[in-house]
Amino acid sequence: MAVVLPFRGLRYDQDRAGLIDTLVAPPYDVVTQEEREWLIAQNPYNIFSLELPHGNEDRYERAKHLFNAWMTDGILKKEDAPAIYPYQIEFHLKGKVLSRLGFVALVKIEEWGSRIIRPHEKTFDRVTEDRYRLLSATRAQFSQIFVIYRHNEPVSSLLSLYIEKSEDGPVCAARDRAGNNHRLWRITDKDAIKGIHDALIDQPLYIADGHHRYTTALKYKKDMNARLGGDPAMPFNYLMAYLVDAEDPGLAILPTHRMVTLDTEGFDRLNRLSSTFETKKIEADGNGLCQRLEAALAKGSDIPSFGVVLDHGKRAEIWQLKDEAAKDLPPHKRFDVLVLEETILKALPCRSIAYSSECKEALKGLGQDQVLFLLRPTPIDKVLDIADRGLTMPHKSTFFYPKILTGLVVNQAGEDGRIEPL
Repeated sequence: MAVVLPFRGLRYDQDRAGLIDTLVAPPYDVVTQEEREWLIAQNPYNIFSLELPHGNEDRYERAKHLFNAWMTDGILKKEDAPAIYPYQIEFHLKGKVLSRLGFVALVKIEEWGSRIIRPHEKTFDRVTEDRYRLLSATRAQFSQIFVIYRHNEPVSSLLSLYIEKSEDGPVCAARDRAGNNHRLWRITDKDAIKGIHDALIDQPLYIADGHHRYTTALKYKKDMNARLGGDPAMPFNYLMAYLVDAEDPGLAILPTHRMVTLDTEGFDRLNRLSSTFETKKIEADGNGLCQRLEAALAKGSDIPSFGVVLDHGKRAEIWQLKDEAAKDLPPHKRFDVLVLEETILKALPCRSIAYSSECKEALKGLGQDQVLFLLRPTPIDKVLDIADRGLTMPHKSTFFYPKILTGLVVNQAGEDGRIEPL
C-alpha cells in the first residue's frame, strides 16, 4: 500500500533570504552550469547553493555546512506542525492558460519489487552516485520527485475545496523565468490530511520525474537502516514528493525530439529502413516548417508516426508505420517514441543523439550530418500502462511541463525526529 504522510517542512524566511523568486530554481537536471551560476549570482541563498553545490570532492561537505548554517541563522525555518502542501502551477501552453494542481507530501520509500512505486524509465549509476553523496552529507531533500496517481475524486475534491475556501491564501507564491506562476498552500488539519492518506492508501504511485532521486533515496534508506536499525518511523524511510492526479486537466506532457548525427553509412541504412513506413512529403521551404509538421502529425491516427527532417532542414517528411507492421504490435507498444527507438535508432550507427522539446530550437541547430526525428507527446495512459507491466520506456520519452520548482519546501531526512503513521 502507498503511504502518504504530512511533514514539518523547512521554508525560506523571505525577510532574511530575499524574494522567493530569487531563491527557487528549476530541477537540477534541466539547467546548464551557466544557468546555475546566474541564479546564485542573483541571490547566494538560492537553493542551488545546496542542490548543486560548487566545488570538487569537498562540495558535499560544503553543502552540509551551508545547510546547517542557514538553519541556524533562520534563513530556512522549520514549520511548527506537520503539513501537506497543495501546489498549483498556472502556465501558458500553445495559446491556452492551464492550471495543474497537486500537493507535496512524504511518500514511504518502497522496494521496486513491491510494485507500490512504479517507474517508467531506467536510471544511470553516475547520476545516482552524485545524488547519494549529497543526500548522505546533508541528510536533506531539497527537491521533490514528481509522482502521478490514477484518478482519485476524493483527493481532487479535497484539494480544490481547500484552495477555494482558504482564508489565508498561499504561504508562498513565485514566478519562474518562463512566466509560470507557482503557489504553495499548507494543510495542517488532521482530518483533511487523513482523508488524503486514506484515499490513496490502496493505489500504486507512478514516478513521472525523479527516478534517480528515488533510486538514491532507496539506497540511502537501506544504508541508514543497516547502521541504525529498522525503525520505520525514522525520517530516512520517506521521500518528499509532488503528487498529481493522472486526469488533472493541467497535466501536460511535451515530446522530446531527437537530433541524430550519422555518417554516410548511417544515412544509407536510414533510407533502407524507410521501407517499413508510409512516407509523406512536407513542404520544407520558407518559414513554418515546425507548424506544418506538427499539424500533419496531429491529424494522424494512433498508428505510430513521426516527422523526419534531413538535408540541413531542406527535406521534411512524415513517416507512419505501415499497417502490416503496426497490426503486429501489442497495444502497449503502439506509441511513437518506442517505435522510433526499436525500429530506427537501434538499427542505426548513431554517432551522437541530442534532445530538445522545442522543434524550432532543434531545427536551428540541425547540421548537414544530422537528422531530426520530430515526435508527438507520449499519452499519459501509455506511461501508466508501461509502468503497470513492469517495463520501461526509452530514455527521455516524456517531458512533463512545467517543471516543479526546487526550494519551495525542504525536507530533513536524517535520524532526528519521527514520522508517525496516521
